[in-house]
Parts: sequence; C-alpha cells; structure tokens
Amino acid sequence: MSGYVATFLFVLLSISISGCSSTKTVPESVISQAGRTLTNSDTLYQDTMEATVPVQKDRIDIPLVPNVTKMSSEADANVPAEPNIPLLSWADFYASIRPGVPVELAESLELESTENQEKNLYEGFRIQIYSGLLPAMADTVSKQFRTWSVQHVSGYSPETYTFFKAPYYRVHVGDFHDRTRAYSVSQIIKRQFPDAWVVYDRVIPWNVPADSVLIRFQRN
Repeated sequence: MSGYVATFLFVLLSISISGCSSTKTVPESVISQAGRTLTNSDTLYQDTMEATVPVQKDRIDIPLVPNVTKMSSEADANVPAEPNIPLLSWADFYASIRPGVPVELAESLELESTENQEKNLYEGFRIQIYSGLLPAMADTVSKQFRTWSVQHVSGYSPETYTFFKAPYYRVHVGDFHDRTRAYSVSQIIKRQFPDAWVVYDRVIPWNVPADSVLIRFQRN
C-alpha cells in the first residue's frame, strides 16, 4: 500500500515540475523574440504589411451634421427677408382689373367700323328704265327721262347713268340707300317708263335724297 502512495506522489511531483518549466519557457521565448535584432526577412515582412494595410494617418473625419447646420445658417443669412405683403383674395384681384377693350383693339375696331360705314354709303339701289342692244336707244331714253323728270317729279331730280354691261346697254336713274324708297319712286317713273324696276347697284352718296325730302308725282 505504501508503494502505491509513493508512486502517486512521484507522478504529481513530476507533473508540477513540468508545468513550471513550460510556464517559464514561454515568457523567455517571448522576451527573446521581442529583444532580438530584426533580420532581413523580418524587415521585408513588415514593409509588406505596411503596403497592404491602407494608410489612415492622413484621414480627416468630417462631421456631417455640424457642417450642414452651418451651411444652412449661412444660406439663410444670405436670403433677404421677405416683405410683409398682405394676402389678396380673388375679389381684390378682379377689382384691380380694368374692364374694357384695349386701346389698340378699340382703334382697330373703330377704323374697321368707319371703313364698313364708308363702304355701305356706296351700296344701294337704282331704277333701271332701259336694257337693250342699241346704244343710240339707250342715249335717247336717257335724254327723254331727264326732260320728263324735270316736269313731273317733285322734290327730287334723279341723275341718269348710261353704261354697257354685257351683253346689254343699260340706263339707270336715281340713287337710293333704302329699297322701299327706291320702289316708291319707281312707281312714279312707271307712269312714263313701264319697264322701270329697282336693281341693286353702286350709288353716289351725295346724290342720295335726304329722308325728309318728299318725292311725288307732279301734274302740269
């Protein structure tokens, strides 16, 4: 029994001695590695690692939030302050608009109206008393009408107009803007010239009788 105990103690002693020796060896190896002179292979390895690892000593960390705040404050400082303008409603905007026609358009409309009025002054009606192929007959009828109208037409002396419009020579008399008045005068002229009838024609404005003039048949 005492032999087994002695063997067990010897094993424990051996394990403790080996543990102490290994613990002591590791620090010595570390110290020897730290204190030894660098060889060429060690220098090459260190240079390789420095080239592989990116250099970060020159990196500058830029804080984003403070700069953004500073930029926004500088931008706000450069923007001029908005004037205190009162808000307008649609009613105020509509009231500020001047209704009416622009000056240029009004002048154009006035000029066009004047031209139309002048054009209408040359449009009217006459009384045709002859239409035929003989120019001598047209001249004869024209002379007969002038002589007869002086004797039998009161209040108005109609002018005579002899012209050629293919294929006939024609004789028109009088100048009228109103068709009804031209028709009433044609009824007077029919007493002597039965073929008289009202036609649309160009007229001379200053030969048109006034509305107040009374035109009637006069007996001798």
